[in-house]
Amino acid sequence: MSKRPVSLYTPLVCRKRSLCSVRSYSTALVGAFSVWACVSGYAGAAFAAGESVEKRSSGKLHAAQVPGKQEASTRQVSQPHKKPKAEAAAGAMEAVTVTSTRRATSIMRVPVSVAAYNQAYLDMKGAKTIQDVLRFTPGLTFDPTSKTPVVRGLASSAGSATTGIYLDDTPIQIRNLGFSAENTVPQLFDMERVEVLRGPQGTLFGAGAEGGAVRYITPAPNLHKYTSYARADVSASQYGAPTYDLGVALGGPIIKDKLAFRVSAERQGQGGYIDHLDYRTGKKTDKNTNNDDVNVFRGSVLVKPIENLSITPSIMYQQRLVGDSDTYFAGLSNPGKSEYRTNSPEYQQNTDRFYLPSLNIKYDIGNVSLISNTAYLHRNNITGYNGTLYQLSYYNEFLDGSSPYYPLLTQQGINPNTPYYYGPSRVLNQQRNFTEEFRVQSRNPVANRLMWVAGVYYQNDKQMSSEQLQEPNANALTQALFDMSASDFWGGWPNAGQNAYINQTRATDEQVAVFANATVEIIKGLKFDAGVRYANANYHFHNFADGSHNGDRTTASGQITENPVTPKFTLSYQIDRHSMVYAGWGKGWRVGGANAPVPQLLCQNDLNNFGMTSAPSKYKSDTVKSWEVGSKNQFFHNRLQISGSLYYINWSNIQQNAYLPGCGVQYTTNLGEAVSKGFDLQATLYPFDGLSIDTTLGYTDAHYTKNAYVGTNQNGLLARKGDTLGTPGWTYSLGVQYNIPKNIISIGHGQLYVRTDYQYISRPSGTTPIRDSETLMYNSGYYLTQAQHYLTLRVGARFNNNMNLSFYVNNLPNLHPMVTSSNEVQGSLLQLNSTMRPRYAGVLLTYNR
Repeated sequence: MSKRPVSLYTPLVCRKRSLCSVRSYSTALVGAFSVWACVSGYAGAAFAAGESVEKRSSGKLHAAQVPGKQEASTRQVSQPHKKPKAEAAAGAMEAVTVTSTRRATSIMRVPVSVAAYNQAYLDMKGAKTIQDVLRFTPGLTFDPTSKTPVVRGLASSAGSATTGIYLDDTPIQIRNLGFSAENTVPQLFDMERVEVLRGPQGTLFGAGAEGGAVRYITPAPNLHKYTSYARADVSASQYGAPTYDLGVALGGPIIKDKLAFRVSAERQGQGGYIDHLDYRTGKKTDKNTNNDDVNVFRGSVLVKPIENLSITPSIMYQQRLVGDSDTYFAGLSNPGKSEYRTNSPEYQQNTDRFYLPSLNIKYDIGNVSLISNTAYLHRNNITGYNGTLYQLSYYNEFLDGSSPYYPLLTQQGINPNTPYYYGPSRVLNQQRNFTEEFRVQSRNPVANRLMWVAGVYYQNDKQMSSEQLQEPNANALTQALFDMSASDFWGGWPNAGQNAYINQTRATDEQVAVFANATVEIIKGLKFDAGVRYANANYHFHNFADGSHNGDRTTASGQITENPVTPKFTLSYQIDRHSMVYAGWGKGWRVGGANAPVPQLLCQNDLNNFGMTSAPSKYKSDTVKSWEVGSKNQFFHNRLQISGSLYYINWSNIQQNAYLPGCGVQYTTNLGEAVSKGFDLQATLYPFDGLSIDTTLGYTDAHYTKNAYVGTNQNGLLARKGDTLGTPGWTYSLGVQYNIPKNIISIGHGQLYVRTDYQYISRPSGTTPIRDSETLMYNSGYYLTQAQHYLTLRVGARFNNNMNLSFYVNNLPNLHPMVTSSNEVQGSLLQLNSTMRPRYAGVLLTYNR
């Protein structure tokens, strides 16, 4: 149970994304299917380096492109003097390797909808976090409230996660245990690659991957040679504080072939652009408060005492300090002039620290690999909502036009006549997660037909959520507004302002699972893949709530045990080395949970209205069933590369927050069903040497298929049939890069290039429950969001294939669409918005060797 209402499954809301080659007829049909049917996705690793088709086939170049790239991938690269042009180019593409099937495989031969980006590509796109990646990844959006990537529209602010978030093989996503549960956002620095797996991945990755998974893969130490990567990025804007990003990574053998290391460190300081004013005088008290500072350190060691044994201990530490929220007051700001302001005396600071030690052990016995991964996540996240505005909106409900202080919240912010008031909130979320996975898998096909993997998984996640709301100025405010003390206003509650609201929940998610997956080649090129996972999941919690806003002290405990089974099946056909089609079905789930009781004293009228004597004590798991068809193709000597998929997903017994409007309390339950359907398309074209074009297109239609009601008497409509889940309908991106031939112009033997990227995200399609006037959650101040158009320009030069210097401008037109929009309560005059970062220009230097 949480005191603060939050949105339903809505990732964009604040609190309460001359080619003439002739191919075979069958391949042409596959290509046509890819264009019209759409995407699965792959990384433009070769494209990121910007070399010509012939030069992309160089193994040396690929080793430079991907920091710490393992030699296994490098050895896959074709040599141009041994193979004709088409095969050399194809070899370059096949060098992009993913592990979405728990084994290293060329992305073009994996029958899974997956996008992957290496460090060079991320730098070229200017991507520092997953929020940047979503701009050029179809089927992926981002919930800025919970900091959660959302795959194929399966967004939820209730219960456990719908998207798995992995650092290497370790899940790090958080359960929505209390209010303001935010996922950590790892920095994209010194990454081997980032993988986005679309569709349920529960068979191989567990309960946290109901809609898909995002995997951050870090480079392993190199036993044979030294490698390094460095990045220096400085930018400035006339509309805010400057930004800088400095990082370095180094690794190599200590004892060749036996012992190696890799260490990396990054420091980023992102300047803010929102100013604070004093609501009583209108004078500026602080500027550029929404800064974002990050420190990252990672270290790993690879020990290989014997040829077939590898031991890799590692540790990652990240600290993120956010000075204030990105939300500004619409009536107090002028986005057209990039003037963003707030006059709340409260700063919504955010501190997020975690460290993650892990131990990976791999032992090969003949044709079998034994793999163990042990990890422990220790994380503290301190955040909060704007308690000052929340409380003022509550007190305002007891006033009318006869009061000299009405309204307490105006279009310009807090009413300047209001006595000084400050009601800070503090939300602490802690994660103490231990995971162990042990896998046994084949190294090579058995009888040239069968590849298999089986494993055991154990998880013990301990989480604590603590919410505190204080009102140190409560007496002065209630005396002015109501001529009574805060204690009297709150029914004689002692120390009403000191402990206005306290809510703490401690919970444990424990899970044991076994899984197996096998791929058999029926005839040459035709493969059948089948897998299943069985889990025993146990969840239990202890909760207490207290304070004047809770009405009374409440305590509760609860638990739930479930045994879900998640199968998957895929049939794929490799038509030739350049084209593959596949079709698959899979099931995903997320674990259920238990509820703290709602305060009867405050909520009894709501419960009576909805035909309930009490809120349910637990909620069950929900499930998805996903159907998908797709293809991956290379045409015209690899000058055109296309991936595509069509999908249809049924979501049943959806975990969502049921809101009791009278007392402002919510609980989690299983209500409603939904469907998500659409397509993903991703392509890269090299019309001629020096010019590369990459583009993506995605469409998602995610909506409820029947009404969902709170209670039993259908008086409380939570979501109506046809209401959408709030994710954008369309996403599109286009990147164009031209490498200027050196014989035309060069600087210091470096090759000049010009690049531009355009990215589009539509506004949420349809009507969401919170914008549906017939639902309990309706609020006319939510979802006045707009489409996002994002344009960047970059001019740079590469030197010796390992140094890249570029000058760039991001958000070139300085657009300011409303990315989120909300207010505190229905009818409130104060509008809270957020937008894209104003235009900024900078210089980026990367070194990769």
